[in-house]
Amino acid sequence: MRDEQPDDFTKKLLTLVFPIAFQQFMLAMVSASDALMLGMLTQDSLSAVSLASQVTFVENLFLAAMTIGLSMFAAQYWGKEDKAAVERIFAYVMKVTAAVSFLFFLAGLCIPGALMRIFTNEHPLIAGGRVYLRTVSPAFLLTGISQVYLCILKNTGKAAKSSVISSVSVVVNIILNVILIFGWSGLPGMGIAGAALATVIARVAEVAWCMFE
Repeated sequence: MRDEQPDDFTKKLLTLVFPIAFQQFMLAMVSASDALMLGMLTQDSLSAVSLASQVTFVENLFLAAMTIGLSMFAAQYWGKEDKAAVERIFAYVMKVTAAVSFLFFLAGLCIPGALMRIFTNEHPLIAGGRVYLRTVSPAFLLTGISQVYLCILKNTGKAAKSSVISSVSVVVNIILNVILIFGWSGLPGMGIAGAALATVIARVAEVAWCMFE
């Protein structure tokens, strides 16, 4: 039995680590595809979206803090088979995360120009970033909701399912990037707005899938 315990632990650890690592790799692929495709348009498009993405980076810092805290408590109570406590923690974190994510949504929708001026004074970059932030703003709210759902799935024995949902969302995002940025399949090329819209659609699909799990 002593020889079997480390093997069992390793198997359980790998079933958690591999899905999470793969999910992070797929998320990095979105940024890489955005950079590659927008760089094929103009350098200003790439620079504008890169600067606008700093708003996303700030939100992701907040989401990381919330999901880390949620993971600690959810894993603890799930291990004790206290599902009621897990549900209470999930509800509380969801309320806080949704409220803060809603503020990011409002800022991106209502004052995108002011946000861009934090990072640059160049008018072409501000104009491009304003288009991106206003279009992508619903994704700020949707991302907050989906990340809490994905986090709770990881910590309640559904890490593989969480990884699948996130990865499919990333693939959808990349495919839509190609179609909307360059105007494939008979659609007009939308450039920066296309990259933002692809992100929003992918997040809608992600949230919908999470809510049905």
